Amino acid sequence: MGQSFEEALTSGKFLIVTSLDPPKGTDLEGIAGVIGKLKGVVNALGVYDNPRALMYMSPWAICRLVIEQGVEPIMHVTCRDRNRLALQSDLLAAASIGIKNILCVSGDHVMFGDHVDAKPVHDIDSVHLLSAAKALSEGNDMAGNPLKGSPAFCLGATANPEANPLEPQLIKVDKKIQVGASFLITQPVFNMDNLKRFVDHVKESKVKVIAGIDLLVPEEVPKYRDGSYPGLFVPENLLEEIAGADIEKCVNVAGDLIKQIKSANLCDGIHISAPGHEEKIPDILKAGGL
Repeated sequence: MGQSFEEALTSGKFLIVTSLDPPKGTDLEGIAGVIGKLKGVVNALGVYDNPRALMYMSPWAICRLVIEQGVEPIMHVTCRDRNRLALQSDLLAAASIGIKNILCVSGDHVMFGDHVDAKPVHDIDSVHLLSAAKALSEGNDMAGNPLKGSPAFCLGATANPEANPLEPQLIKVDKKIQVGASFLITQPVFNMDNLKRFVDHVKESKVKVIAGIDLLVPEEVPKYRDGSYPGLFVPENLLEEIAGADIEKCVNVAGDLIKQIKSANLCDGIHISAPGHEEKIPDILKAGGL
C-alpha cells in the first residue's frame, strides 16, 4: 500500500483524497471497479456513512474492500444513527480489521434522506465522538473503563469555510482540534477569500486542511438551490454557468477551483466529491494541473 495517509499528512506533499458512497445493496462489483481505477490516483479513499441520511451498506465493509485493493481508507463515522455504545463498538471493530483513519461527523438530519420516519439518535456530536475515539486510542472507553488492546487512530473532522456567519463554525472547529483532530476535510469551497480566512484562523494549530472540491453537474442545480444539500453554498453565478453545461465544462470548473487553491498555497490538499461521476476524478485532477 506504500505510504500511509497519516505519513502523507506530515510529508509536505499536496494530498488528493476522495470519498465514495457505499452500495445500496450487496453487489460490490461496481464499487470495486471504481476503487481499482482510483488506486494510485488518490492518497486516501474515504467511505461515507449513510451520507445525506440515505441508507447504504455500512462503511467499514467497503473500507475493508479498499484495504484489500491496496488503497488507504478513511472511514466516515456519523453520530446521527447510533448512541455512544454503538459508536465505540464500531470504532473498535474498524480498528480490528485494519482501519486507522476516522472522519468524525454529526450527520445531516433524517429529513433530507430516504427514511424520513427514522429517529435520529445524536446521543453525542462530532466533538464528543472525536474525544471518544481519542480516549479509545489512549486505552479507555468513554466511561473510563480500560481496554484490552487499544486502536491507533488518525482522526479527522469536517469544517465549512463557506458558512455564513463563519464565527460559530470556527468555535466548533477549534473544539474539534483541541480534542484530537489532526486533519480537516472541508465542505466544498468556491470562494478563495472565505477559504483563506478559515485557513488563517486554524494555521497556528498545525492541523492539516484538505479543501473540498465538488463536481457540480446540471441535473443537480435545482437541489443546490433548494437546500437539499445542507452545508453546500454554491454561488448563483456558478449555478447559472453549470445549468447548461456539458460534463467536460463541469470538470473544467472543478479544475479551475483546484488551480486557485494550489496557486495560492492555501491548503494541504483537496477532497474531490463526484457522486455518480467518479470516473471523471482523474480528468478533474488533470484539469487542475495535478
